[in-house]
Amino acid sequence: MATQRIPKRNRPSALITGGAQGMGAAFARALAKDGYNIGIITRRSERSARSVVSECEKHGVSARYWLADITDIADTERVAKDFQRAFRRWDVLINNVGDYWWGPILRMKTDTLRNMFQSNFSSATRLSLLAVKAMKKKKSGRIINIGWVFADRLQAIPNAAAYQAAKTALLSFSSALAKEAIRDGITINMVSPGMHYTTVDPPKNPARIIPAGRMGNDEDLIGAIRYLLSPQASYVTGSHIKVSGGYGV
Repeated sequence: MATQRIPKRNRPSALITGGAQGMGAAFARALAKDGYNIGIITRRSERSARSVVSECEKHGVSARYWLADITDIADTERVAKDFQRAFRRWDVLINNVGDYWWGPILRMKTDTLRNMFQSNFSSATRLSLLAVKAMKKKKSGRIINIGWVFADRLQAIPNAAAYQAAKTALLSFSSALAKEAIRDGITINMVSPGMHYTTVDPPKNPARIIPAGRMGNDEDLIGAIRYLLSPQASYVTGSHIKVSGGYGV
């Protein structure tokens, strides 16, 4: 997309949670390169957020960041309103942020379980509902939830029980919302990494457990996201795309 020729106010706009670092920052840079105005949400990484915004603006788009805790209802609603006021449209939402905890299930505290659901499920569902409400006005929009390769399985993984439960709940909610939202031209899908380079406690020999022989990277996920945002994917909704090199398939 030739971003220079499109007035900023007419460009599609994308909001990305956890967009200051890691995968979220990579998504922001990629979409800015594709011509999207970018909004990112971060809880405390302000310096990194400024850097990502600066990188996005080099592509000739508008970019902003918000410091907010999206597990807080008031903060979430504030950012949603500010985002729409800043860009005058809401075309894409990527729910990327989510805390992770790995450890013996019998040592997991109740607060940990609550935090897993608030950051991975409640925040994403709340923002999705706000996005759908805004997107319905123009009868189009794309929501992509970043999941986990095992989200579609009722499988015992004791060390990641809370995380898996939250992502499975998000997949179920996404599918239900997708069925309703498609009537207004809005698609909702989940993209799930497997063993990503940011994985906690990565294997010493990835080739032994990952059929593709390597850890996943940001570009692998960006390819799936670009497809889901493309015109060719307007009929794709409620899907769960595993980007895992065969791991967890």
